[in-house]
Order: sequence, then C-alpha cells, then structure tokens
Amino acid sequence: MGAWRASGGFSAAVSPRQLLLIGVPAIAIAAALLFWLASGRYVSTENAYVKANVVQIAPEAGGRIIEVAVHDHKPVEKDDLLFKIDPEPYRLSLARAEAELDQARTQVENFRAMLAEARSELVEAQGRAGYFEMQLQRQRQLAVRNAGAVTKLDEAESNTVSARDHVAVAQAKIAKMLTSLAGDPLLPAEQHAMVRDKQAARDRAALELSRSTVRAPVAGIPVNVKIQLGEQVKVATPVFAIVAASPPWVEANFKETDLAHVRPGQKATVVIDIYPDIEWEAEVESISPATGAEFSILPPQNASGNWVKVVQRLPVRLRLLPRVNGPPLRTGVTATVSIDTNRQSKLASWFGSGQSWAQQRLHVDQQVGFEKQ
Repeated sequence: MGAWRASGGFSAAVSPRQLLLIGVPAIAIAAALLFWLASGRYVSTENAYVKANVVQIAPEAGGRIIEVAVHDHKPVEKDDLLFKIDPEPYRLSLARAEAELDQARTQVENFRAMLAEARSELVEAQGRAGYFEMQLQRQRQLAVRNAGAVTKLDEAESNTVSARDHVAVAQAKIAKMLTSLAGDPLLPAEQHAMVRDKQAARDRAALELSRSTVRAPVAGIPVNVKIQLGEQVKVATPVFAIVAASPPWVEANFKETDLAHVRPGQKATVVIDIYPDIEWEAEVESISPATGAEFSILPPQNASGNWVKVVQRLPVRLRLLPRVNGPPLRTGVTATVSIDTNRQSKLASWFGSGQSWAQQRLHVDQQVGFEKQ
C-alpha cells in the first residue's frame, strides 16, 4: 500500500497548485453567480438630492425698510421678527378709514332722523289735504246754487291739488329714507351696508398696517438675506428665503427601466456625498406620476421622423428614518440611493418552476395509472 502511494498513486494531500487551479475558478464562479442572483433585487442611482421645504419671504405691504432683525444662517423661530416697513403711510390710511366709518354711522342716524321728519311732513300734508278737500266740496256746493264766486272755487281746486302733491312728495321721501335704511328703520347701524363697507375698509387698513411688521411664518434658517435699512421693497416680491426646520427628504431620479418592481414602503439606503462614511436608512414614500421632462418649459416633441428613444427618469421621494445624533443635512447636496425591491431571483424562480413542474407531472402519472386500473 505504502509502495503504491510512493509510486505516484492516489494521494490524500492536495498541492497548492491544484488548489489554485480548482479553487480560484470555483470562487469566481460562485461570486459571479451570487452577483447575478442579487443583481435584480437592488436598484440604485447617483442622481439623488437632499430636499427640504423652502419658504420664500415676500412682504405683503410695500415701503421703506426701517429695521432688519434677521441675518444669514441665523436660526429663527416661528413668529420671530424679520424686518419692519415704515408704518406711517398705513397708519394714516387707518385713521382715514376710521373717520369714514364714524361718518357712515352718523349718516345712518341722519337717515333715521330724516325718516321721522318725512313721516311728520306726511301727517301734516295729509291734514292740509283733508282741509282743502272740505273747502273744495263747500265751494262746489255754493257754485251749484250760484252763491259763491268762481275765483273761490278755482282757488280751492288749486289748493287741493297742491296739498295732494305735498302728500305724494312726503310719501316718496319716506320711501327713499326706508330704502337708505335697507327697508328696516330699526336695523342696527353696524348691520347697515354702508357701515359694513366702511368697516371692511377700516379692517383692510388695519391689516395693511399689521403687515408692515414681517414675522417668520415657520421656524428655520434664513438664507440670501440681502435687504438693507432704507431699501424699498415691493408687495409680493421675494426678498430672501427660509429653509424650514421640518425633516428633509431625498428625491432620487431613477431610470424608468429600474422602477418595474419599486413600490412605496420598500426599504432603502442613502449615502450622502457630504458624509461618505455614514449610511442613512430610508423608505420609499412615493413615485412621481410623470417624468421630469413633462414639467419642463418646453416639453420634448417626439412626433418626428428622426425620433431616438431616450430613457426617461422619474422622481422617487424617500423618507429618511430618524437617526440619533446624526450630522445636519443640507438641502441640495447629492446622494446615492439603493432600494431593496425584495425581488425573487430568476434562478430561484426557475428552480421553483422546475419543482412545481415535477409535482404536476407526478400527479398526472398517478392519475393515468389509476385510470388504467
């Protein structure tokens, strides 16, 4: 036995050369196989950016800046003072609006007084009209007996017509006053349309005065603060921005061919270029219903004969999971995103299909044997 081994027969020992010739290719094949199995499970992209809510600060009142209380990159809390605009023009407008409001209230009371006066005039006119009606009837009776003068009859008729006109004028005046009082003389002055109009103008002036003091709408960090004392600002014109303190997110632009198996709720990992040694855990929050090209100013028109197919990209929003003592994130920085789709490998699916096919074949053979019996 020993001689047979010495003569070059079977040997249990494996030489290093044989290990290299067999082991290295086997390891390479196994690594390639593992890479191939995992290649369809993860999708990744470097076209990703950290995003945050950015609020543009635009004054709602124009004028000259008299105070600036904010500085670049200095955090502010909600309702903190940012800057002030000269309030004097708006204070004068408020005083004028308040005066017009008082005048409107006085006018309503004047309408009530005029209504009472018109009603008194109507009573007086109706009394005079009744008196002249009696005089006219008396003169007509005298004229029938030829006992009265014709001039007296004409005078009585003229006075009667004039009295009736005075009654009509008083009635029209009452109708006019009732219209001015919205048909209800007991309506409170504050509910009168004219007073409500002036009240709205007064409230508008007070609102514009309050807008001369600009406060932070959200907590965050101001950026691009370039306003100076004495500078004139316009209404609805942004002067700087505030990066809100709300949690940031990541927007990754994936190729449309990579999103076949991506769904909201899937786990992902994010590496931000500013912190290459830190890995964030994330979760797919949503997938855009349209490509980025659809929102461009000039969307591409592909209805031409020389059309070339170009792979489009779809924005995917990922929510960063909370990280204890994590470094601060800067909006706009780039990142690398990898999403775990949990997709089953094709090789495993093939083996699963083969096993299923074998089970179905065995079942068919059993059925055939049972029928032969």
